[in-house]
Amino acid sequence: MRRLPPWLWLMMALVFGATATFIALGWLKNQPVQQAQEHVKMGSVVVAAKEIRAATSLTADQLVVRRWPLENRPQGSFAGLEELTGRVVVLPMMAGEPILEAKLAPQGAPPGLTALLAPEKRAMTVKVDEASGVAGFLAPENRVDVLVTVDKGDFNKDPISKLILQNLRVLGVGQRIDRSSGDKPQVVPTVTLEVSPEEGERLALADKEGRISLILRPQKEQEQVSTSGVRTSELLGAAVAVAALPRAVEVQGAALPPPPPRRSVEVIKGLKREALNF
Repeated sequence: MRRLPPWLWLMMALVFGATATFIALGWLKNQPVQQAQEHVKMGSVVVAAKEIRAATSLTADQLVVRRWPLENRPQGSFAGLEELTGRVVVLPMMAGEPILEAKLAPQGAPPGLTALLAPEKRAMTVKVDEASGVAGFLAPENRVDVLVTVDKGDFNKDPISKLILQNLRVLGVGQRIDRSSGDKPQVVPTVTLEVSPEEGERLALADKEGRISLILRPQKEQEQVSTSGVRTSELLGAAVAVAALPRAVEVQGAALPPPPPRRSVEVIKGLKREALNF
């Protein structure tokens, strides 16, 4: 039998050693993952199968059940479809997002705008144009302040502009009550706001007596500011105040009486004569 050369034995030993090392490393690498998977307790969580718009009722085709680690299960989530079918969504949801109780209207609430209202709140619609409606950049769930400008009655000659309501929630823009990531700015004729009954009274009067403008505010800003409003005379400063002053009227006094007649006496001193007046 022919003997193999020493170098060939060395090459074979290296190949077998490398193969054994590769197999051992792969087994060790998978061991912690397999052990972790065996120790993690899994449960079921219902998630959105596709994008779900606000104010709509949930249907079975919008939902799917996923396996979820029980220790990381979101609070308020659901395990089965039967308790979700027919519930109304109050906030839009993305595909894969867990369905949470906090994003649903109370059991039995009908779909539509009424499902979006917070307790003790009302929905009120106001007319806007391109300027007063922030050029179409308003969207549902934005927050706005309300400014009114009045130039009637006592303010006819000196109009006033005043901030009357703050941090109001936008419920709808035109006839759209949900916000989609693909929506582009669009000028609409009306905006629906969430107000308290008292805020609704002020808004109705402002809409009748003046011109309403909406001011878009930062989404998370809750601070309320106090303003005294501004009038035209204050806006333009001293120039208007000076122009508004009445013009000076020249008063002509009565004519002075003529001076009394002067008396003259002639005095003669020798050859000289002199007239004295008094």
